[in-house]
Amino acid sequence: MRGGVTQGIAPVGLTSPHAHGAESPLLTTPTPALVIERPALRRNIAEMAARARDAGTALWPHAKTHKCAEIASLQRDHGAAGLTVATLAEAEYFVAAGFEDILLAYPPVGEWRLRRLAALARHARLRVVLDDASVLAALVNACRRAGARIPYLWEVDCGTGRLGTPPGEPTADTIAAAAHSDECPFGGLMTFGGFAYGARNNAELDRAAAAEHEALAASAQALDDRGIQCPTRSAGTTPTAHRLRPGTGIDEMRPGNYAFYDATQVALGLVGRDRCALSVLATVVGRPESKRVILDAGSKALAAERLTERAEGFGFIRYHRTMRVQRLYEQHAIVGAPRPVELKVGARVQVVPNHACATANLHRRALVVENGEVVDMWSVGAAGPG
Repeated sequence: MRGGVTQGIAPVGLTSPHAHGAESPLLTTPTPALVIERPALRRNIAEMAARARDAGTALWPHAKTHKCAEIASLQRDHGAAGLTVATLAEAEYFVAAGFEDILLAYPPVGEWRLRRLAALARHARLRVVLDDASVLAALVNACRRAGARIPYLWEVDCGTGRLGTPPGEPTADTIAAAAHSDECPFGGLMTFGGFAYGARNNAELDRAAAAEHEALAASAQALDDRGIQCPTRSAGTTPTAHRLRPGTGIDEMRPGNYAFYDATQVALGLVGRDRCALSVLATVVGRPESKRVILDAGSKALAAERLTERAEGFGFIRYHRTMRVQRLYEQHAIVGAPRPVELKVGARVQVVPNHACATANLHRRALVVENGEVVDMWSVGAAGPG
């Protein structure tokens, strides 16, 4: 800073070709482009793996965050017991890439899902998540027809208000009355504390983590009272995984965003900016005034989400601490700062989005960067809505 004016951009800031050579992909690739900082990615993966080991909890990272076989391989190398996915297409992609233990954390509703899921079970060890007896009955029939075996986890609602039955007696009663078979054995309980992202302070984050534990504990106890064993208690979001401790009764966790982190996790106080491994490389296409620039990375390159009121805008600009993405149009990002910035038309910047998971899904490939240089290119192989 000098005289209130933000100066150039650090290693991957790209206002000048001199640091990288005129042909560096970071200077020549079309924008917007997805960028992954490999050192931060590796650190994030290693630290969450250590957290799971310290808590005595199996780590099943949610691969919907990255949808990338190379990143899943890093997670497996650091001890991940398997992968969690959100879509059947993700499951098929990762099985084709050689991953054999998959949890589909989504109810298998629809004949097309059941047919493909049963076929996939011939090539991998699959589990699914559901919360409805009729869905379980359809899964049992599909597995019998195909000669497949797919255990299931029953989802308990710990307060998110998405899927899941109420914890305790209601969950246990529903499971006890549901169809049971060798093809689809009961594999345990799962919950999702997604409301943690709305936490306004650390105490509310603590309560979200506690809600996961309590919902699973109450439901497992109610099952035990009915003579039904609960083999697995599965929980986890990235914020609540940061609060995991030994002795909580959680034996499986499924954080996803931790691989990248993002502006939301920074706003929640989980990590510092340096831990954000994913950004979108963008070009300044307009500078209507000294405190406002326009980038070519709009909502079709940056997910237009604001998951917490603690986040300012829709993302921040790496190496420019005061700049925020204030508005998003489809092809434009409106970036503002409280003081004039020295960014000319044609300059390149990196935007750290609010939601790395949704942003990665908007791209088909990622430039992998280390020490300011592109060292690889990875496919976001399962990108898309399916």
